[in-house]
Amino acid sequence: MTYRRRIVPLLVATLALAIPNHGDEKKNEKKKSSTPPVPAHFKSAEEAKPFPRTLGPENFRHPAQQKAYQVAREIPEVLVQQPCYCYCDKMGHGSLLHCHVDAHSAG
Repeated sequence: MTYRRRIVPLLVATLALAIPNHGDEKKNEKKKSSTPPVPAHFKSAEEAKPFPRTLGPENFRHPAQQKAYQVAREIPEVLVQQPCYCYCDKMGHGSLLHCHVDAHSAG
């Protein structure tokens, strides 16, 4: 008898998880449709060549800003393939690398 007491709730819980909840699907569809699109970026580094010239880290006083601009100088082929989620592509920027051609990335 104790075996049944243990297995029945387990079966009920398993079945409850297996039965799709159409309300959740509608919520997920709505969530997907309200997700903003991925901003502009290049699929490959080759597409973006020649890379834009970025500002030098020496133009900034804050260590975090200096580091960001140093990274932009060191790995432009990576940053050019990354979208910028401040949506500056609306200002003509083509990728995260483009945020480093001026003081835009410094905030």
